[in-house]
Amino acid sequence: MRLLNRVRQRRWACLSLIMLMTFSAQFSEASSGKEGTFTFRLQGEPETLDWNRAHTMSGSYLFYNLMEGLVEISSNLKVENRLAERYTLSPDGKTYTFYLRKGVKWQDGVPLRAADFVYSWKRLLSPLTAAAYSYLLFDVQGAKDFYEGKLKDFSKVGIKALNDSTFEVKLDRPVAHWIYIPTFWVTFPLREDVVAKHGESWTLPGKMLTLGPYSLVSRELDSRLVLQANPNYWGKRGNVQKVIAQIVTDDQTALTLFETGNLDFMVEIPLLELQRVSSRSEFRIFPYLKTSYLAFNVSKFPTNSVKFRRAVAMSIDKAKLVDALRGKQSVATSFLPPGILGRDPKAGLPLDTLRARSELRLSGVELNGASVTVDLLAYNLEKNRKMAEVIQAQLKDVLGVKVNVQAYDPKTYRAQVDLGVYPMLQGVWGADYPDPDNILGIFLSNSGNNRTTWKNPSFDQSINQARYMQSSAERERLYKQAEKLLLEQEAVVVPLFHESLLVLISKRTQNLELNPVNYLYLRNVNVN
Repeated sequence: MRLLNRVRQRRWACLSLIMLMTFSAQFSEASSGKEGTFTFRLQGEPETLDWNRAHTMSGSYLFYNLMEGLVEISSNLKVENRLAERYTLSPDGKTYTFYLRKGVKWQDGVPLRAADFVYSWKRLLSPLTAAAYSYLLFDVQGAKDFYEGKLKDFSKVGIKALNDSTFEVKLDRPVAHWIYIPTFWVTFPLREDVVAKHGESWTLPGKMLTLGPYSLVSRELDSRLVLQANPNYWGKRGNVQKVIAQIVTDDQTALTLFETGNLDFMVEIPLLELQRVSSRSEFRIFPYLKTSYLAFNVSKFPTNSVKFRRAVAMSIDKAKLVDALRGKQSVATSFLPPGILGRDPKAGLPLDTLRARSELRLSGVELNGASVTVDLLAYNLEKNRKMAEVIQAQLKDVLGVKVNVQAYDPKTYRAQVDLGVYPMLQGVWGADYPDPDNILGIFLSNSGNNRTTWKNPSFDQSINQARYMQSSAERERLYKQAEKLLLEQEAVVVPLFHESLLVLISKRTQNLELNPVNYLYLRNVNVN
């Protein structure tokens, strides 16, 4: 085994060296144009550049610089106007009217119109789009019926352009958190004529039209994407004229590129290097509303047994997991991260190995005393591999359950999640907006982000009722009730840890900030 590990280490070292030489060659070609250029790391190829369809953070750093929304979330989690110069809310809390900012143009010089939002939102709700986030608009009058095909006439949906500069949204009833919805990338405007002309290829360089501070000029799959300053951008921008999103899957390679001046910004620092780099002036910590968790597919054996799921949940020592990761994580009990309404620090099943073994015996999944084998889907990234190893060892020690770890690159991982063939999977949820509806709401029966196949009417009722409550105390009660069902009674997921954003920012970079929902706005950045 030791010999095998040494062979693997050598192979990985050779692969890393080849990757580093490849990246170095790429950067050498562009070194003459470094002035005014900002380069950051992407961990993997974005699943899609279609912002209606995208449902993971892999493309978010791109979307928030290629495009903008009606409003946006600031670093202090306040909602601020962006493409909307202002908005009003009717006295009954059901009608939002957005007045578009004058002078906003797409990169080809065509003015932004309210109709561009209408088309984008209609496309988001179309079943043909198959958008994972379509449910975010279900509080709009007629939206859910249109999505389900019960309503064919979109003009009867509460989404309208009153004129070129006025966009109106009517809700079925007041929603406490709704103003956060149009901050999210899936609601960004989209030109109907562009999609009609290019079809599915509208996201390619030379075909995509954007209105943010940057436009897409080139894309090399699994290598890099290049953005150029948009001369028709309506707002102020720093001195960055070119943005390179370099795809670097290996953390150590990314760190070497940063240390040699070839990256200006990176997240996910190698575990073994955290202590060394944490004292450097380039090292920064930003708060992040994020939860890493273990999820179960409740339609697969053996995780279709609630007792088996409870046994697994009570076998995991989260403190040891956090120690192994060394990344300033904090043990998670509640699925809701600190600072979010409804978070209960006493939520979830406790570590209890005796009860775990008892639940396993009662689960009925052991066959004549034979050990149980279960597959775990994981990201093939350093931190995720370490997480999988710790969980694998603990379930073997406590329950005698053998875990087969199936690790894939981020893009393949997402495809496997969509196929729903694995009984256990690593999950991570970073809030899209700072409200429990966005966090616990991913486990609703109709949520496109619910990868567990779990559906529970009582859970749905609690979450949906809380959505319409104006009393914070009543909302909190309902969220705690829903979370108890999710984590304890049904044990659908096991929250593992919360963590901040640990990043490296080059000394030549000024004014780079990340807000607590991990949105990166490069329009304020300067480089020297």
